[in-house]
Amino acid sequence: MSLLAVDNWLRSPADHDIITRWTAGAGKGWSHALSLPQPRNPERFSFLALGDSGDSESAGPGVSPQDAVAREMVRDTRLAGDSGAVMVLHMGDVVYMTGEHRLYDRNFRRPYSPFLTESSTVGDFTFRLPFLPVPGNHDYYDLGAWAKWLSGVPLVGAGLRALWHEVMPFAVPEGGSEMGKTYMDAFIDPKADTSIAPLPYVLSARTRLPNRYYKFQLGNVDFFALDSNTLDAPSPQADSDQVRQDATERVTDLEAKARALDADIKDARQDLEKQRDARRHAIAGDPAELQRIQALSMDVGEAVERLRKLLEGAEMSALEGRRAAQAVGTAETHWDKATAELSDARGNDVVRAMARQETVSDEVCASLSTLEEFLAVLPEDRPRAVILEARQAMESALHIWAVAVSPSAGDASARLKELSEGALDLQRELAIARRRSHFQPSDHDTEQLAWLDQSLEESVRLRPNAWRIVFLHHPLYTTIGNHCERSDVLDVRDNLTAILAGRVHLMLAGHSHAFEWFQSEALAETGVFVTGGGGQITLRPSILSPDRYERFSDAYHALRRAGVTECASAGAGPVAADGHDAPLYHYLNIEVTPDKLIVRPIGVRRAGADYRREDPMPVNHTPTLPASRPPFVARALHAVEIRRGEAPQAIWG
Repeated sequence: MSLLAVDNWLRSPADHDIITRWTAGAGKGWSHALSLPQPRNPERFSFLALGDSGDSESAGPGVSPQDAVAREMVRDTRLAGDSGAVMVLHMGDVVYMTGEHRLYDRNFRRPYSPFLTESSTVGDFTFRLPFLPVPGNHDYYDLGAWAKWLSGVPLVGAGLRALWHEVMPFAVPEGGSEMGKTYMDAFIDPKADTSIAPLPYVLSARTRLPNRYYKFQLGNVDFFALDSNTLDAPSPQADSDQVRQDATERVTDLEAKARALDADIKDARQDLEKQRDARRHAIAGDPAELQRIQALSMDVGEAVERLRKLLEGAEMSALEGRRAAQAVGTAETHWDKATAELSDARGNDVVRAMARQETVSDEVCASLSTLEEFLAVLPEDRPRAVILEARQAMESALHIWAVAVSPSAGDASARLKELSEGALDLQRELAIARRRSHFQPSDHDTEQLAWLDQSLEESVRLRPNAWRIVFLHHPLYTTIGNHCERSDVLDVRDNLTAILAGRVHLMLAGHSHAFEWFQSEALAETGVFVTGGGGQITLRPSILSPDRYERFSDAYHALRRAGVTECASAGAGPVAADGHDAPLYHYLNIEVTPDKLIVRPIGVRRAGADYRREDPMPVNHTPTLPASRPPFVARALHAVEIRRGEAPQAIWG
């Protein structure tokens, strides 16, 4: 079987399947309305927005970008002071890579624990502050049979799971979303009848949303939350046969690229394995280094033993707990045996013993994965805290050992990371193209579009002085290369622009892993933002960058034809004033006033061993999009102000 088989990884459900399965009250004309606790001053309050965050696992031990962003967000909310933000909006991709239940604890519950009550568990979240998401494409993904097989074998040399986050930009998936079921179980009330009254959102109680798309009023703002995963289908009047034919040709082209990429990944894996083997021989020939590795192996064994004892002493009424205890116990037995073999080995036997121990490290990592299911069902109490501490200590010890036995980062690992990023993009494109190759007119989410049109019309008629804000996952515009002018973005824009124009003051989206702000002729008086830098570990550069313009010139000119006249972006750059060039994660702090909306991007960047806040946030600014190479200037963006009847204006720091 192919090593990575990038042509058979992600699966995306058909739009009509999502519509049929997850639209509460389908065909009944329900309002899908939510009723929230209101701010003290309905005309002056603030809220936060972010997207594409749920990726803490792939960051490894320690503070992840998602953790750091969440920490800064808490500082800006009423959890930290009466004057803080009253709500958080999430643009989707809540949990990477495939929205699987196993990762909801690490990739959502732990980073956002300050927003949750202590009794919250995965599947029973209870919020202290309104935390309102929409589903992203990764929240709907599932794995093919190949990927499920892959999750049980070493990928790029034995033991790489312990260093996965060092080499790959995504964690090894082990399951899927069950076509979005995990997201729906976590956030949606499928029995909510909104035909008569909005669904109450009660803080510090079981809090749920009325549908995969919904609306609510907060003070003088009307909010509309969309599920854009089903808004990228062509119109029912489109030629279905032609749509399917075009998509099939696209699949054929992408599969050819996938086969070539798969071969490149194999070569990179072999190069890395050669480096790993050379590292084993170097350790075997250095008595002091071998002694250090043996000591680190003992540290891992002690950490595994402590975790196993805690699990055996915990209340094991939950099936997940018994499975975790068994998995950790088995891993401990095999690790101790491998450590003993390494201690007794001499000469060439040392190299073979190290290779065997690296294989066993996969099993140790897999036991941590099993433990995640147990942690997901435990409330925030002393037993969970102690087990979680032991789990983190075990992961840290394993990480230290893995760094010591692995070759220094070099061309092979860098090449493998670059290829893996390309594989991720290709997997996503294939999932979209394969779904589109089976296009049906029922894929067009007519009901959601009609609901949005009617809801906006009612807002304009009944609350003409209210602000209107729409948030969704897929952006209407993006300059990020792996999404810029791709079919999902183009079709969402085609389906929504006419409905939004002249009615909506602020558009918030994610999907592209960056911050972006656009001026658009089609939405001249609307603030159009992408806030996709909330914690997914890999941020992407803009095609407006001088070194990318030639490669993406076709997409650039397509943006110009679509009416984009100005853009500011940040994520993979710009470099900070003091020279720090780590990725720039972010969220938005949005202030509501009677006469304007003020959108402030808050940057979060690693600096040394920790992360720091960057406010005003550095961005790359393209003030105009000429027919030739565009300007691309680093500036500090304090805020963007949006006023009724005017084009949004940037306030530069």
